[in-house]
Amino acid sequence: MSSRIHTYLRTHRRKWALTQKDVAFLLGNKSAAHISRLEQGKRKPTNEAVLACEVLFGLSPKQCFPKVYEEIEESVLARAATLYEDLDQRTGKVALRKKEFLSAALKRAITRINELQGV
Repeated sequence: MSSRIHTYLRTHRRKWALTQKDVAFLLGNKSAAHISRLEQGKRKPTNEAVLACEVLFGLSPKQCFPKVYEEIEESVLARAATLYEDLDQRTGKVALRKKEFLSAALKRAITRINELQGV
């Protein structure tokens, strides 16, 4: 992995006076070392860990693991744009429905990005 993953796991663990061993147990991991690697951004969280953190801390995946969320969002939206372009010349009912869905998803992302940038 070339870059570290930004995470707020350590912040929230410490806020509640939990040890890495405590969190490892709560997430169903066998060792505190795994939690340490997650906190340091050396390891990407599993889907189970992301959802468990949401259950434990009441944080969305975007709040707890913003860099992971951003990377996934970027790749999904790139594929959505590609699929939209592939459907661009099609006019059938199914193609139009798919384009409507993809357009809404892309608009939500653009709106969110603009809000983050203060546009």
